[in-house]
Amino acid sequence: MRVEVMPELPADLLDESWEFYLHCFNDLRVLAANRHLLYREEFDDLMSDERVPKYVALDADGGVIGLAAMTTDLDAISLISPEYFEYHWPELFRENRIFYVSFVGADRGTRGSGVFIALLRRMYQPIGEVDGKVVVDICSYNEDRHSLPRMISIILGRAAGRAQPTRVDAQSFWLYEFPKAGLPVRREERRGLQRDRRVSGSTERRRV
Repeated sequence: MRVEVMPELPADLLDESWEFYLHCFNDLRVLAANRHLLYREEFDDLMSDERVPKYVALDADGGVIGLAAMTTDLDAISLISPEYFEYHWPELFRENRIFYVSFVGADRGTRGSGVFIALLRRMYQPIGEVDGKVVVDICSYNEDRHSLPRMISIILGRAAGRAQPTRVDAQSFWLYEFPKAGLPVRREERRGLQRDRRVSGSTERRRV
């Protein structure tokens, strides 16, 4: 297994990478209210955008077993506010030392043993070289069920010597209901994936 950094994904890897991306993140279509899954056109645009380096993990046969995207050009990322980062960390922003991770996906099977760790360690290298900070968007499902902030902190801490995670922002979606008089109030709950209602095309893969 090797991790390569590519400014633009080669055309011969594009379809395979798209299928891999879908398998990694398809479940989030029903687990997160906010849209995390890119449409194909958006994915293709990101893969060809040289402002956003792509981190590609390949197995011995050249197959894609891990994929990530990270950039310091915050204008290249839709639906985030570069002004937010400029306001709170003006020096880091001016010096392009704020890194934003669009996504990290890794195969969790035998083929992908250690891929998630290898991707994060490789992604840390440019961050460490400039003494930068990195921002990762993690949905509450992956935080609550998979403890991804803690997991990422452990992996990056081993690469950097120490990693201190801080929640810098959060968004919540509230549902308001109107039960009839005399009926019990439903306990607040959120469902995970139901075994008989898996999202079509999804597989068990680690993702951010």
